[in-house]
Amino acid sequence: MRQREETIKIWTDMWLGNDTMPMDAIFTEDVVYTECWGNKYNGREEIRRWFVDWHKNNSMALWKVSEFIHQNDKTVVKWHMEAESADGVTTRALDGLYLIEWDSAGRIRSLEEYGAAPRKKQPYRG
Repeated sequence: MRQREETIKIWTDMWLGNDTMPMDAIFTEDVVYTECWGNKYNGREEIRRWFVDWHKNNSMALWKVSEFIHQNDKTVVKWHMEAESADGVTTRALDGLYLIEWDSAGRIRSLEEYGAAPRKKQPYRG
């Protein structure tokens, strides 16, 4: 379980540092990665291309993991991220969950991302 948590830390650190180098150690070649917005990336090379393209116009300011739940070959990860556009004008934040499926070598073979607005409302409180 510790190895899985370290792999997720490497992935979030890659976003913070804009570093694609450890990607081969994290993902299987045929990984399927689905973003909460609906974008789907098939294979490590598509993920690498998306990662590089995203960092051309954005930067990650914060990515904090708060919880891991492990069961057999799956892990759920609870996290919070904050990003901004390259011009610093647009700031985004997201609370999210990953549902990750691992291969026998400890690499991610499937990752589904789910997101929610970080600002919670209580509609029945005045």
